[in-house]
Amino acid sequence: MDYGLMSYDPTSMATIDWVIVGLYLASAIGIGLWFTRRASRSTADFFVADRSLGWFVAGTSIVATTFAADTPVFVAGMTRETGIWSNWFWWSVLIGQVATATIFAKLWRRSEVITDVEFVKFRYGKGQITTILRIFKSFFMGIGVNCVIMAAVTLAMVKITTVLLDLDPETMHNIGFMEISSTWLVLIVLGFIGLLYSALSGLYGVVYTDIVQFSLAMIGSIGLAVIAYCDASSGEGLMAKLAASPDFKPELLHFFPRFDTLSWPLFTFIVYIMMLWWASAPGKGYSVQRLLATRSERDAKLAFLWYSFLHYVLRPWPWIVVGLLSLIYFPGIEDVETAFPLMIDKFLPAGLKGVMIAAMLAAFMSTIDTHLNWGASYIVNDVYQPYIQPNASQKHYVMVARISMVFITIAALVSTTLIPSILGAFMFLGVFFAGIGTVMIARWFWWRVNALTELVALVATIIVATLTLIFIPDVPGDEPINKFALRVLITTFSVAAIWIPVAMFTSREPDDAAIAFHKRMQIGGIGWKRVGESSSELSSGLYEWVLVVALLLCILLGTGKLLFHEWLVGGILIGCAALLCVPFLSMLRKTRAITA
Repeated sequence: MDYGLMSYDPTSMATIDWVIVGLYLASAIGIGLWFTRRASRSTADFFVADRSLGWFVAGTSIVATTFAADTPVFVAGMTRETGIWSNWFWWSVLIGQVATATIFAKLWRRSEVITDVEFVKFRYGKGQITTILRIFKSFFMGIGVNCVIMAAVTLAMVKITTVLLDLDPETMHNIGFMEISSTWLVLIVLGFIGLLYSALSGLYGVVYTDIVQFSLAMIGSIGLAVIAYCDASSGEGLMAKLAASPDFKPELLHFFPRFDTLSWPLFTFIVYIMMLWWASAPGKGYSVQRLLATRSERDAKLAFLWYSFLHYVLRPWPWIVVGLLSLIYFPGIEDVETAFPLMIDKFLPAGLKGVMIAAMLAAFMSTIDTHLNWGASYIVNDVYQPYIQPNASQKHYVMVARISMVFITIAALVSTTLIPSILGAFMFLGVFFAGIGTVMIARWFWWRVNALTELVALVATIIVATLTLIFIPDVPGDEPINKFALRVLITTFSVAAIWIPVAMFTSREPDDAAIAFHKRMQIGGIGWKRVGESSSELSSGLYEWVLVVALLLCILLGTGKLLFHEWLVGGILIGCAALLCVPFLSMLRKTRAITA
């Protein structure tokens, strides 16, 4: 059998595929119309769904948003090019996000703020520095970071639609005032639909379309992986076919870099495990928005546990398997980020292909609608309402939020033209968030952290992260060296060395804001001993953190070992996971006792 790219013949969309895609788009608009009146009542309705979400809806919505159009594309491409171990770039974040579930989720819900930026005022109190920090973070996160993420997602959709819809990027269409390619015409239509239903329905429409999107995405991804895996396992067998691919190297199947010699991959892995997860631990952005929208502290905790299971146990292997098997069917492709859509087009039959294409379109729209709502929440809740028009009606603020979404959409489309690589965009954000991560954790557990401390840390992170990108570039070549981990290491320690002295010298005694924060939140730890007595929540949260991390890693790695025929190690890991389920179930029983 010829597994080369030259044997590939893309199949066109069948009628049933177009029907499925059309039904999804119609359902998204229908959900938006259904929730329009409810979302228009207040900013609390529009941005946090009036704090009415149960754990299942909130957790599924978070994981659906992280399944952006770019996610399977760059995971499959990264695995194909570098190997399974490279997924520690995002697997390592599991460590931090489980801490979000067991330690921070209930604290976020207890704060009852609308956005994570509003937390600045809740934590540090009123003051000029607090105002500057709040406004700066609103624009930096709501416009700057937001547009980078949306641009990366849009860039992925350019590649996906080009392959799956068999579009010619050179074909131009005149739309009155400008000419535009077929691919961009499709993306603008999809973006407009996402903008339409998210502007109409606020967070209500976002989370409920997310459930539809995630269902489609998992059906399509698992179906693709199973079909490709079964096909590759026929005849001489999967491992033999992989070994016969001209692009295959045995180290692609390694779950960890080699530990017997110093190397850039080993250094990178250590930084992933030891440092990269810090920024994710306290939670940020749209994930915190979902926690703030839950009905209770219990729902917030369960929502993030549910998200962690779906994100790190259920989703990874279909993408990784497809990326590795693409070596068999498409050797020699220049752009590894086209591997996933090429495999979709080759293997999925009519009907299931429509589900997968609808899922990819939905993934794009899901991420766009979330980031539009999230970005608008900063502009309205943290800038416009408190500092520009503080006495307007709630309907006025909702109208301003909808207008803000339009401007964020335009900014994101412009940003797309400036980003050359999906993975490159996320790695730059990884450096930035790793640098700011230490202070974002410390502000919860140390009374000395104040508004000036966080502002200095944020500015220092921007400067240092940018300098490392300029002066410590990756090394191209036959064996390229990615210096992302070195940039993370330098940025993290440099920023910490700046903000810690600032905290020590500017906070000599606990101020009223710190005392009020501790009284409201009752956080444990030695960092608050000067302020008052602490609860035992922190110690129990740390125990649950270690337990859940161990459980999820055993299932994650054990599943992968079994998929690639390492039966003994896979069996042992799955057995360990079964044993860890006993204390985990006991933990869940205690979670039920958390009061609303």
